[in-house]
Amino acid sequence: MTEFDKKLLAIAFIYPPMARAGVHRSVRFVRYLKELGWEISVLTPDEKYYPPQTPIDHGLNNKIPEGVTISRTAVFQGMYKLFNLKVKLGKNKSGSLKDERDQQSIAPITHAELSSLAAKTKPEKKAHKKSKKQVFKDFIFDLFTLPDKEVFWLPYALWRGWRLHRKNAFNIIYSTAPPFTDHLVALLLKKISKKPWIADFRDPWARAPMKKKELSGTFRGRAIHFFERKFIENADKIILNTDWAQKEFLQFYKGKLGEKFTVINNGFDPEDFENFNFGSHEPLPEKLRITHTGALYRMRDPGAFFQALNQVIEDGTIKKEEIEVSFVGIIARELYNSFSGLSHLEEVIKVYPPVNHAEALGFQSRADVLLALQPGTDLSIPGKIFEYIALKKYIFAVTIPGATADLVKNYHLGTVVDPQDFDALKNELKNLIQKWRQNKLQINLNGAYNKFNGRNQTKELHQLLAELLGH
Repeated sequence: MTEFDKKLLAIAFIYPPMARAGVHRSVRFVRYLKELGWEISVLTPDEKYYPPQTPIDHGLNNKIPEGVTISRTAVFQGMYKLFNLKVKLGKNKSGSLKDERDQQSIAPITHAELSSLAAKTKPEKKAHKKSKKQVFKDFIFDLFTLPDKEVFWLPYALWRGWRLHRKNAFNIIYSTAPPFTDHLVALLLKKISKKPWIADFRDPWARAPMKKKELSGTFRGRAIHFFERKFIENADKIILNTDWAQKEFLQFYKGKLGEKFTVINNGFDPEDFENFNFGSHEPLPEKLRITHTGALYRMRDPGAFFQALNQVIEDGTIKKEEIEVSFVGIIARELYNSFSGLSHLEEVIKVYPPVNHAEALGFQSRADVLLALQPGTDLSIPGKIFEYIALKKYIFAVTIPGATADLVKNYHLGTVVDPQDFDALKNELKNLIQKWRQNKLQINLNGAYNKFNGRNQTKELHQLLAELLGH
């Protein structure tokens, strides 16, 4: 295969400066495929067409290597307005701490602010039977937002992708999802161009544990199953990011379809840690610092962790003066109450608004223990864990048995506690404070650094692409 044969079209709705989950995987693959000689065109929306409340980090643009063609398109806006998906200017509807204060400051949110926000949280309404009119409206909404709400990008992406092919014919297509509209764009471009296609599933979809109850028995649930099967049938290779996800997919797609699956784990970008200057900081008070970076939402509820921490402080096992727990990022409104009403935590818990990626790494680097909350799914691993590995930090994983638990246990990266085991949570907090007092929180990465190094993982993708082109 000559250098001129390595022409890749990468379809990625989530790409810098968009800072939604999954962006770092796409950036890593593009950056290191370019080093391996690939000529890459990235198809993505223009920033001015991003959905409302999209997080932006312009610093991520600096990670895009020279020579990569970024083709940014419009997104049809009419349907957003029709279905009230667009937040009106000046009106806040997202319900997170991100929207409640000035984002220019990264000072911790005060306990008074947390209490105020918790007081604004409305109690959860009891489920009631929907009217026929509401059922019809929901059906129309679902019909026009399949495979997901980003489907309004489809006509622009498809047209631009075809023009890219005619101008500088790509030899292979790579798409990454969610959003799963990316795979729909790739499927149609494959049909038009007759080129091979690799579909990267960063998250479970049709049977995602966090959405299973919501989708079960619904029109949307059935439609998503249909789309997923079509993607699996038409893609030449399917990438999943954990062994647990591959095992789950193999239960539904057997025979020839099952042979398409391969695993390329998430990881970290080594250049973030080779070149990143964490700077010098004033000496912090002598205390155990536990930090969580990233969003708290849905089932990623820290309530049990807080209850356990409050109790071990109350019984005197841990002194308030020797521990600090920081949360950095978006917090969903329904979780505000997790932060209020626990008297011993007022001076212990620090909550910070969202920060850019470089600042998040700074928070992680200054911690003694990095917290991972993954109670709602056994198939996925939070992307932040791989940055924790790169920083060689002790990981405290509050998670059910599954992919995240296996990673921490198999590589001896720290401790795993089931979120439902309240006694175990308390015992682990006691254990951490003892290890900190004895200066025994160091870990041995046991090969994890090389395994989850983004350069090495991109070589796996490079080999997969080369094999398809060779065939």
